[in-house]
Amino acid sequence: MYMPLTRGIRVLGLFLLMAQPGLAAEDDPAAGPPPPAEVPASRCTSPGADADQWIDDVQRGVYSGVCGAASWFDGLFGNPRYDQDSNETYGRLGLYETLDRRDKLDTRLKLRARLALPAMQNRARLTLGRGDEQELVEERPGNTENPPPTAVQADTDDAWLLGLGYSKQDELENGFDFGVGVRLRFPVDPYVKATYRHNFIFDPRNMVRFRETPFWRDSRGFGATTQLAFDHLVSSTLLLRWNNSGTVAEDTSGLDWGTSVAVYQSFGGRRAISYTALLRGETSADVRIQNYGAEVRYRQQVFRRWLFIDLLTSLTWPRETLDEKREINPGIGVGFEMFFGPTPESQLR
Repeated sequence: MYMPLTRGIRVLGLFLLMAQPGLAAEDDPAAGPPPPAEVPASRCTSPGADADQWIDDVQRGVYSGVCGAASWFDGLFGNPRYDQDSNETYGRLGLYETLDRRDKLDTRLKLRARLALPAMQNRARLTLGRGDEQELVEERPGNTENPPPTAVQADTDDAWLLGLGYSKQDELENGFDFGVGVRLRFPVDPYVKATYRHNFIFDPRNMVRFRETPFWRDSRGFGATTQLAFDHLVSSTLLLRWNNSGTVAEDTSGLDWGTSVAVYQSFGGRRAISYTALLRGETSADVRIQNYGAEVRYRQQVFRRWLFIDLLTSLTWPRETLDEKREINPGIGVGFEMFFGPTPESQLR
């Protein structure tokens, strides 16, 4: 069951009090981070580049173009892919309230926390998360991109998950991740998963991201999620993304798939907006196309440099059973997300 709003607010307030003093200082919202193409080079520099060679400068320019913009937008909007590509200790806590015609008023508490273990050169980590199990375990995003209103998510209860993982990250170009964990409720649902990613950067404006996640869950058996995304940098403040995802598992006979086209626009000062058109379906279901629609999401920093507000609006046409009539489903939402713990400055987008 979802956490009541009052209880969720208390939890959010508790984590605000736990935030480190260094993160609690006032910050000028107008200052903001550098433009998208100027994010820290360590995330978007090809390994082994030599600063004294002009050809390597060109290579670094390729990585800091579309790569830098994609990393900046992923970090600002809290895309799970951004956190998975890092070995750092971090934490995100979000409280979302959504209202739509189909699912009425709904409250969701989302948590992604990672504790890197220095004894293992920060490659091993403990993780604690609350959210959609399919997103946290199978890396299967609800609308193939960002946390959306309930109307475009799968009908699954949020759960607490505890895990232990190991990652070998070779900068943004490629990396490998392995983890084991368990759902913290009865009946427990242990899982094992691995993720391999490879990014193909063709020029300063175009990049293709490939991600493969085989997994095993006690409740579903063996399965795998494949993600393929194309990023095109239109300008220093505008990014176009076509994202595709497909999941197969032993407990289903078909492919659960999703595709979306998103435009991200930065306004500076830790402010941006995304426009997303999406399509989701399942090949073996009675209704092959289960949802389609569009979402607009605005996000900006408020009060503190570690606190963000999301404003959401959507129009979808869901239908998951033959008995259900496909009708327009308007939705609105508001959410707050904060960083806590020793979060690096580079992640405070």
